[in-house]
Amino acid sequence: MPKHSNNKHAHKHPAHKHPVIIIGGGWSGLACAITLADNNIPIVLLESAPQLGGRARGVHFKQFLNTADKKAYSTQANRSHQQLDNGQHIMLGAYHTTLSLFHCLGIDTKKVLQRQTLQLSLFSPKTDNNKKQAIHLTTPKLPAPLHLIIALATTQGLSVKERFSAISMSIKLAIKQFTLKKDISVKALLNHYQQSAFLIQVLWEPLCLATMNTPIHSASAQVFLNVLKDSFGHKRSDCDYLFFKQNLSECFCQPAETFIEQHGGSIHLSSKVIDIIPKAHSFIINTAYGQFESSNIVLATPAAISQKILSKSPIASPYLLPRKASLEFQYEPICTVYLQYPSSTQLPQTMIGLFATLSQWIIDRSLCQQDGLLAIVISGSGKHLTMAQQDLAQQIHNELSACLDKLPQFIDYQIIIEKKATFSAKVDIEKQRPSNKTQINGLFLAGDYTQTRYPSTLEGAVKSGICAAQLVLEKINTQQ
Repeated sequence: MPKHSNNKHAHKHPAHKHPVIIIGGGWSGLACAITLADNNIPIVLLESAPQLGGRARGVHFKQFLNTADKKAYSTQANRSHQQLDNGQHIMLGAYHTTLSLFHCLGIDTKKVLQRQTLQLSLFSPKTDNNKKQAIHLTTPKLPAPLHLIIALATTQGLSVKERFSAISMSIKLAIKQFTLKKDISVKALLNHYQQSAFLIQVLWEPLCLATMNTPIHSASAQVFLNVLKDSFGHKRSDCDYLFFKQNLSECFCQPAETFIEQHGGSIHLSSKVIDIIPKAHSFIINTAYGQFESSNIVLATPAAISQKILSKSPIASPYLLPRKASLEFQYEPICTVYLQYPSSTQLPQTMIGLFATLSQWIIDRSLCQQDGLLAIVISGSGKHLTMAQQDLAQQIHNELSACLDKLPQFIDYQIIIEKKATFSAKVDIEKQRPSNKTQINGLFLAGDYTQTRYPSTLEGAVKSGICAAQLVLEKINTQQ
């Protein structure tokens, strides 16, 4: 280990020859570090970015720079919007692993999370008859899966035939334990169960994009069913929404950092790993700022970055990605458009959806004490990725105005695009997802792309990080 670190938080470890090295400070790497630290294992976490959180972190803005009327902003309003998220995330009640990790950190989940019963309200600006359409689904407080059946049976905006078509599919899938003999696309699954084009547009496609960030014509039906099973097949509360009341860094990354350091761990930010050199019973990890040595390494970086690191090292890595280029991981973007309205502006509920529009999901950030700020999420590729930002902001506003009554003109906007926000959860993706344990002794993988059964979600990342940590613990305990 280097005697000096560029990170002000780095400090000495308890006496231990080789601390576990965790490469990557996203949610998966942090979950791994927390689990090991909680078991009194010294760790060193190396993160290439200047902050923790990976693709789910707080983003600091000194001010919104696009304000047409800067007098519309008070000093207090500016301060309240200094911290956003690099993408709008929500969790589900079924994210038990993440919630358990929060409790391990001593996080008061009632303080940082707003739990709400699942409600889907989706709006369309107009139909061929120039009339607005709206779909409303609410889950009653009944045991699972009865709550889903009643919710579908009473959904407003669907025909009786469409309601019972959705119920029929749900029951048949539940009987089959939400398991397919052969993976197919979500679109093919919906066609097989004779879901109408309108039902797909207003219910299944929005749910698929929200959970998997992958178009329904290529999205894995089995992975989609895994999420549905965990959300609707057990406890009623598993399908609850969990909205963050703080930005992601305040909610998780900062408590995680504090916990790791209080348990003797060391965190090095802005420490990009150059390569990994294997020795007889350990590895040498070279960074731009120094050299580290460890007998156990956890690569908690996205698949493409892990592959890049290993490709520079004398380590064969066919276990990470398939050898056929056609089967390599592909990625999907997520665009988050923040529109600032007057502070009195509110949505009819915390989150609504739009269909037949570019906008998909809109979240009211008043929960984060950011009154009048709306976060609009657009999953996947599309023309929005090449639009001028001002044009995109205006189009999003026009779509909202066509669906919501008396929406004032927005004051300002901020657009964040994560080009590789998630891996593409396409058909047969499970066949290429690697295990956390590799063929190389002492080298482990962590990340939402590993064998978690989940798409690219916070829960998947946390599950993978904890699994990698447990494998490290098994190896260490075996050697004692």
